[in-house]
Amino acid sequence: MTTEALPPRKGTQGRRDNGMPPLRLQYEAGYSAFNNTKQWTKQIDGATVLVTTYPYKLDTMQAKEWQRGYNTAYFENLEKLNVARR
Repeated sequence: MTTEALPPRKGTQGRRDNGMPPLRLQYEAGYSAFNNTKQWTKQIDGATVLVTTYPYKLDTMQAKEWQRGYNTAYFENLEKLNVARR
């Protein structure tokens, strides 16, 4: 018995057995959504607030991965801003 991974079945490349794409795609979509210039903004008490929602049903693994990617991009940007202030 070998430990090598089997090649994906024809027509299922990049998909899991449940028919859903790998979660990496949702993570990357969330990450790129943060840097998207088409985010909605709203003024609340003089502050500009980003209003962005994920395109998946609440409490699904896809939504959580999208949110994780978005949060990663947010905190990376925050670190860049803090370094620029110093």
